[in-house]
Amino acid sequence: MSSEFMDNNTITIRYGMSNTMTRSFEENYTVGSLLRDTSILGALSAPEGCVAVSNGRTLSSDDYVADFSSITLERQASSKA
Repeated sequence: MSSEFMDNNTITIRYGMSNTMTRSFEENYTVGSLLRDTSILGALSAPEGCVAVSNGRTLSSDDYVADFSSITLERQASSKA
């Protein structure tokens, strides 16, 4: 692992039509950590309980954020019947 790769983990996170942030993440930072990070959710005005999507695929909480260049947070569909 080169330090050059670790320094270039800049990811764009989106929520809604106009809420976007771009920042670097450590290689081992997971999607689950992202979805629990209240400072990121707050900066994007995103509610807790979102799901992360990239290239049309819902991401697992075990996926590494650094594996994606762009992640969109979406409201999770209600499962109430």
